[in-house]
Formats: sequence, C-alpha cells, structure tokens
Amino acid sequence: ATPKPPPSTNMPESLALDNLTPLQAAVAGVAVGGVLSYLLLKSTKTVIGSVRSVTASGSTVYESDRAVDEYLQFHYAPAEQLAPLVSPFVNQSALDFPRLCATQCAKHARTKGRALDVGCAVGRHTFELARDFDEVVGFDYSKAFIETCVKLQKQDKLPYKCTVESDIRDTRTAAVPAGIEKSKCKFVVGDACNMQALGDVGQFDSVLAANLLCRLPDPHKFLREISGYVKPGGVLVLVSPYSWLSEYTKQANWVGGFYDGAGKAVMTAESVKAALAGAFDVEADQNMPFLIREHQRKYQLGCSNCLVFRRKGGPSTGTKKMVT
Repeated sequence: ATPKPPPSTNMPESLALDNLTPLQAAVAGVAVGGVLSYLLLKSTKTVIGSVRSVTASGSTVYESDRAVDEYLQFHYAPAEQLAPLVSPFVNQSALDFPRLCATQCAKHARTKGRALDVGCAVGRHTFELARDFDEVVGFDYSKAFIETCVKLQKQDKLPYKCTVESDIRDTRTAAVPAGIEKSKCKFVVGDACNMQALGDVGQFDSVLAANLLCRLPDPHKFLREISGYVKPGGVLVLVSPYSWLSEYTKQANWVGGFYDGAGKAVMTAESVKAALAGAFDVEADQNMPFLIREHQRKYQLGCSNCLVFRRKGGPSTGTKKMVT
C-alpha cells in the first residue's frame, strides 16, 4: 500500500517522489530522528532510478512486478535476508513488522472468530492472523497484490527479485510461514474508502489497518465508517506513521500534521482518538518499528503508532459470513 495507496504508508517529504521505488514511496519515510535512538541506525535518503511513486489512488505502480517484488521482500524476507549486514544493530521487532501487527490483533481480541485485514498488500498480515482466528478476510486495492496473495495461498511459495547492489539482483523465495492454515483466508480486491462495495461482509472480532491511513485519499471517511465492521466488544488495530503528503491525500483531508486556524498543532493520534470516540474506547497506544530494504547496505527506518480501540458494547453472537 496501499484508494491505495492501499497497504501503505510513509515517506519523508525531503525525498523526491518521482525517484523512489514503489515500496519506498508507499511505505518508507516518517521523521527518523526519534527512530534513531530506538533502532540504533543512521537514516539515509533513498533515491534510485526513475521509478514513479504512487501518487494517486489505484496507480498502476501497484500493479507492476517490481512493486510485487518489493512487497514480497518487506512481508516475507527473514531477518538474515532482509538485513544480513545490519540486523545485529537493529531492534529485532523492526525486522518482522507484519507478524508484529497480527500479534496485536490476537492479543487484544476477546473472541477470535473473524478478522479483517484492510490494505493487506501481499498477504503476510492476513496469513499471520489465521494462526489465531477462524476466518480471515484480506482486501487490497491492487489486483496484482491480491493475485499474489491467492498464488501464495495455493502454492505456499513464490520467487521474487531482490536488489543486492545497483543492477545486481538475486532471486529469492517468499514463503508462507509454517503452521498456518491458509484455507482460513479469503482475499478480495477492495477499496478502504468504499468498503460498502465489498458487499454484505458482516462484522469482525478484529480489524487491522496497517500503514494505511495516511495514504488514503479520504481518511476521514474511512474513520467514520470502520466502526460498522467491528463487532461490539471487538477491536480495531490502527497502525500508521502519520506521514501525510499532499501527493496522496489532499491537505484539506489530512487528519493531523498541520496547524489549525488558531495556530495550534493538530496531531494525528489525538484527532484519530477524537474521531473514533463515539464508537470506541482506546485500549492501547504504543510504537511499532519497521525496516525497508533498498539494497544490502541501505535501508529506511520507520516507526508507526499502534492504536488499539475497543468497540463499545458487549460481544455479539453469531458470525456472518462473507457473501461470495
């Protein structure tokens, strides 16, 4: 991501959008100053090639083989492949961001019937959720991403290209982790800003939106409507670095990251809490690091805010299945 930019997040405003790879444009970025002390690495700007960034919902960049390769690496590469040289210096939780997100969903869910992964990209969050939930639905705006998810579900493994140095690229294998019952998962193409188009999907015990919010063209609409997909007593796990850019979201639609008319700084986390206060209580507020590889000696570091919201009301009964 990644509306898509569906599964996506962050990129520093100092980086040229038109010079970033699809994953870097979608996921990389956030202010790195505070992350440095946590991850013990020096930030570097990432500028390679002339690959156009994703600057609009449904951009064809997300349908490219390169975007699929980059997301497969971000989601599935083990630490020794993702960061072979720097992993000893990095907090290990940053090397498996998808698993970290799914763990939060399972940790806070009171019942583990159904889970929804909004902006699932190439599916690692969705598969990880299947460790704990009986049924998991992952959707993304990118058809190429969803096709990749379905292939992984059927084949377990897929090859992808990984940049070692400049034009030198290795072929690696993305594999669904062992011990996951993949048949629990269903993947569909969908729009986080038009979820009604998914049909009668019912409600879920846990909903995950990982590194998605600040790449939506209308994040306020998403926040207004998401409560309808969370069961009373269920949880919404909202993970984002809040890296707002006008290339993705018109400034009038930003949830935070600006000064109001009185000159007061509007911070996204507080605005999100206020927007969801009518339907949710805040259960947890923490930081979650992630690492994105450009090549074996160059990386980008990010730190998302993870907010866990509990849907007001008691637990509901029954599990309404997705209409196929």
